[in-house]
Amino acid sequence: MSTTRARYKNGMIEYYNNVTQQVVDVVAPVKFYDEFLGYQPHLSETGSKAPWLTVEVALNTGIALVAATGNGVLGLIMDGDVNAEDAVLYAGDQLSFNLKALASIQFRAAIAVLPTLTGQIVLGVGSAHNLDKDAMTVNAWFKFDGSGDVVCETDDTGTDNDDKASGATTIVAGAYHNYRIDFGDLTSVKFYLDGERVAAATTFDMSTLTDAEALVQPYFSLDKDADAGVGSLYLDSVLLWSHASA
Repeated sequence: MSTTRARYKNGMIEYYNNVTQQVVDVVAPVKFYDEFLGYQPHLSETGSKAPWLTVEVALNTGIALVAATGNGVLGLIMDGDVNAEDAVLYAGDQLSFNLKALASIQFRAAIAVLPTLTGQIVLGVGSAHNLDKDAMTVNAWFKFDGSGDVVCETDDTGTDNDDKASGATTIVAGAYHNYRIDFGDLTSVKFYLDGERVAAATTFDMSTLTDAEALVQPYFSLDKDADAGVGSLYLDSVLLWSHASA
């Protein structure tokens, strides 16, 4: 029996797997999708076909495709050297998505090694890159530390909802999960893990954003202070879709 279903949501058609709840395709005016097949995204690759840029601060292992892994997986890895590190996959501050028009971002990822000490991982969308993630003007993302607990955050320049408990099962290192953030109603941005809504006790209201403030990019990051913390992220796919305009 087929596991693919269709639904009409946020004014667009979504095709999804009714077992994993992963959206497999959408009919939308604007769609960005990447399975990480066939290229290595690096800032130094002028003219690269990759739709991404990277930040690599004091890493021993550059951001790259994971070898001998089917269907394309990108690895972001922090090492145990005692120095501040930052590994970022983003759009180079080309803020092409307006939250007032954006329907959702979805990504399939595994926290291959849970971050330790001051290490943290954030996964979602954000405004212009900053080494200090708390200083980024606008964001909506999942965040992890070494406990494996999942917390959810939004910041719309006015209301900063930090470290809101998701209520989700603790993440196990190496296990892939499907993450989704729904922006269809900016008065109540919603977070989903494997199809189940999380952090439902918090109202994530981002409706006061101006048109200029609402511009964001997909943003995935591991960072730490100057300590021996480690951590790694395996990113399997990213999908964003939106209306043509706000």
